[in-house]
Parts: sequence; structure tokens; C-alpha cells
Amino acid sequence: MLDALDPDSDHGRVYRALTIRGRRRSDQLVRHTGLPLAAVATALAALAEADAVLLVDEKEDLWEARPPHQVMFTVLRLEEARRAGLWQAGEELDRLYYLAQRDATYSRDVEPIDHPLDLIALTRQLQEQAAEQIRWLDRPPYYSRPRHFEAQEELQSRRLADGLRYRTVYHQAVYDDPDLFAGMTRMIDQGESARVLADLPVKLTIGDDYRALLVPEPDRAGVDGAMLVHASGLLNALAGVFETLWTLGVPMSATADREELSEQDRIVITLMAAGVTDEAIARRLQLSRRTVVRRITALLDRLGATTRFQAGVQAANRGWL
Repeated sequence: MLDALDPDSDHGRVYRALTIRGRRRSDQLVRHTGLPLAAVATALAALAEADAVLLVDEKEDLWEARPPHQVMFTVLRLEEARRAGLWQAGEELDRLYYLAQRDATYSRDVEPIDHPLDLIALTRQLQEQAAEQIRWLDRPPYYSRPRHFEAQEELQSRRLADGLRYRTVYHQAVYDDPDLFAGMTRMIDQGESARVLADLPVKLTIGDDYRALLVPEPDRAGVDGAMLVHASGLLNALAGVFETLWTLGVPMSATADREELSEQDRIVITLMAAGVTDEAIARRLQLSRRTVVRRITALLDRLGATTRFQAGVQAANRGWL
């Protein structure tokens, strides 16, 4: 399915022929794509299974393409699912690692945290003592009470006003909880930099480069396995994990873009998120390459995205596609 929008793949050549030329028979697609009939049949079967094409007349062997924006949205969802699967695999490795370490004696660089209230107190202390930035991987489940969330928001507001940087990667579940989403929006309004990922492997809070709070098995009851990590090789590794996830995350904006998206810009963002080159987009829209580059740059800025894939996910989240 991920090849459907790749013009150099068999799937992409067949899908593109149906998109441009409309309904066609398999033998006609052989002529349009230059592929042998067996390759066309294999591609059509795979595309149909992925719901990218539809057999509209079995007797006539007549096929048509699904709209490209629907296919692109499916591609983005599959890519997010693939990434989520990678992080779930990483989470399982983390679980096995910490299970193996559970009976080992903690070094001076790591201290166990035995109670949720201790974790909450240390989280506050970490933020109070930080001088430059807080890096946060925020994911469910949440064990804090409502007053703890209120206290955290008050603390973060004050520290943001002091000039402390907050960079937070949220789990996509933030969209499902109105209170959490509202809180995230308020913090972004006050200066928090926020991104969202389909899944996060651990709960993690890092204060500057000196200390971190890690919950390696968030789905277990309470804070089992939670630890305070001091400056060490482990802390450096955790900071590296955060930066990797930050790069993969989709940037979030505090205010929704109320402007309508033109049909031409909708086509541009659909094609660019699918990996189509600037030159190909220019040919499709009969525009100059320079005009297309300007439009893509403007769309990336408008979406707060740094990559074409991020732009596609953000546009899909906003209902533009």
C-alpha cells in the first residue's frame, strides 16, 4: 500500500494510470504502464486489497482509482501505525531490560521511586530547580488527582514566565481527553513547544542535563519500576531518546487555522506528503517550479511542520485532506 503513490513502483504506475486516465481494463493498463499483464494483475490485486482501487465491473474487468487524497490519508495512517509498532517493540525491550535489572543493586546514579506521591513531589522539584529547559514524554495512564494537574499547570505557567523552556512530546491520546487537550492548548499559548506521536514507549521528564524521572513500564499499576536518574551515561541515553522522538513528532499549534485551503494548495499538500517531487507537482498543476517551492514553504510554515510527512499528518488532523 505504501507504494501506491510511488510513481516508480508497479503499484504506483498502475494507480497513476487509473488516476489520470479514469476507468480502464487490465489490458489497457498494460499499454499505459508498459508492464506485463501478470504484473498489472498483481498490482491491481494488492491495490484493491488496500482499497486504493475498485473493480467496478468484474465481467468487463473494469477498474477505477480511489481519490488520491483518501489514499494518501490511508498511507499516513499506515505509516503512523508502523512507527507505533516500532515503539511498542522498543517498549517491550525496555520492559525486559528493567525486569532483568530489577534484582540488581541500584548504583549511585539511579534511585528507585516507590510511591506515586514521591514521583509527583520529585516532578515539581525537578521543574523548580531547572535553569534552562524541561523535556517531557507525556503519555497515559495518569495516576494524579485533579488537584495535582491544576498544581502542575500553575507551576508550569510560573516557570514559563521565568523563561524556562518546556518541550513536550504528547501521546496521541491527548486528543481523546478534553481536559488534557485544553491544558495542552493553554500551555502552548504560554510558550510550551509541543509535538504529538502515535505512541510513546516510556514516561520521562528531564530537568536540564542533571536529573531525570523515568517510568519504564507506564502500563503497570502505580509507578512500579520508576526511578530518579542522576547525571550519567544513562541520562545521556535518555536525552538521546527524547531528541529522537522529538524529531519524529508532529508539531502542534495552539490555535487552529480558520482559513480555507484552496483546492490547488490541497493538491500540492497531498502530492508533497506522498513524496512527489517539486518538478512533478509543477507539471501536474502547470505551474513553475519556483511557484511550487514557494507554496510548499508557505504550507510548511502554516502547519508548523519541518518535513513533508509531518505536513501531511498535520493537514489530515486539521481535516484539510
